[in-house]
Parts: sequence; structure tokens; C-alpha cells
Amino acid sequence: MKFKPKILFLDILTDDRRERELVSKKVYKGTYSEAMRMAFGLNKDQWTVVYAPHDKFPVSLDGIDALVIGGSFHDPINKSVKPWMRKTFDFIKLVSAAEMPILGICGGLQFTVRAFGGEVIRNPKGREFGTINLDILSAGAGDKLFSGLPKSVFAQSSHKCMANSLKPGWKLLASSKLCRNQAVAIGKNIRLLQFHPEMTAHQLLAIAKYKKEPASPSKDASLYGKKIIHNFLEYFVLPYHRKKMIK
Repeated sequence: MKFKPKILFLDILTDDRRERELVSKKVYKGTYSEAMRMAFGLNKDQWTVVYAPHDKFPVSLDGIDALVIGGSFHDPINKSVKPWMRKTFDFIKLVSAAEMPILGICGGLQFTVRAFGGEVIRNPKGREFGTINLDILSAGAGDKLFSGLPKSVFAQSSHKCMANSLKPGWKLLASSKLCRNQAVAIGKNIRLLQFHPEMTAHQLLAIAKYKKEPASPSKDASLYGKKIIHNFLEYFVLPYHRKKMIK
């Protein structure tokens, strides 16, 4: 990729300092945001981090080409929503109003769904944790995010909540056995993933060890995850960047 995208990473992982330190040490061997940056293959000068629990969101999006929202230990269901989470919903809507590409991953999907008035619930089928079979549906097969991928791929998953139903105009792109709404398109610029394209099999096993719970058999899904990340940068971020340069 010749151009150098500038990504704003919205870190919603946790507002618990101790928990963040433990996860950084035991799972990522460094910070969560750095692990995410490396998964995207970007340099440090291309990656700006905003810690949502700090309530300090940027007032300007100048120089930013896309918003990426990571996973979270906080479930955005009605009784669990904290003030900083509501401010995060507002910021997501602000970025969307600028027609900037948004990629929401796991908790990022759930926060974005809530931001736009959708419902997030605890999955009645239980927690989905481990390597899953992801079925790319007809709408997904025609979406640039899944360009070049087969109809069924492996993906890493770690969540107990899910989007309950999709609002009119939203498109369902992919599903799994335990979670129907695995990938969602909102308009041209917003793509939401309940699974983790950035997560390695090693990180999945580290999470299982940290949480002291079994995961389904771990398989290498990195090839598919890297392709999805590449597609987001190539087919969503690059066109936005070019359009912005013309103005």
C-alpha cells in the first residue's frame, strides 16, 4: 500500500487500571493498542490512540482517515452503560457524520450498534469463545470487506453479548453457529465485526489462560484476518483519503 493512512484507534478495553495492566502483560506482552497497531501493519506515526474511559475525545478529525474501535470488557447493555460509554456513543456518531470510515471490532460493534439506537443483549446461546467457523453470506460476498475470501473462513471470537437485531437499512454480512450478527454494514462507510480479525491463535490461548476458561480448539485464522484488515484499508480508507485530498 503506497499511501500512509492515519488511523484513530478508540480504546474502549476497560476503565479498570489494574485489569488493563494484567491483560497487557499476560495477553499482549505490551499494550492492547500497540498489538492492534501491529495487526494493522501501520507505523506509530499512523496510529493515534484515544482512551475512551478518560473522556478526552479529539475536537478535530483533521489528518485522520478512519476510526477503528477495539474490543471491550464492558458490555453496552442498558443497565451497564457508564457515562464515559455514552460519551463514546456520541463520539462515534460525530465521526460517522463526517462520513469517515469506521471499523468496529467486537465491543466496537456493540458500542456502534448502541450509538445508532440498536439493541445489545447477552447471547442466549452462551459465550462464543475460540476459533469459529464464519459463514460469509450473500451480502458479505458482495461487500469489499470480504473481497477475495471464500464463503467459509476461520475467525477468533471472544464475546458473551451480541447485537439483537438489525435496524432497517443495515446489512448482515456474516454469521456463525452461536451468533447470527457477526458482521454488519451500516451505509457505505461503517463495517462492524463481532469477531476479531486482528487476534492471533496465541493471543486467544493467552486470553483463555488469563480468564481460566476453556476455548474451542485454536486454529490459525490470521490469513483471513489480515485480508479483512487489508480490505478495510484498501477499499474504505484509501477512497476516503483520496476524496479528502481532492477537496
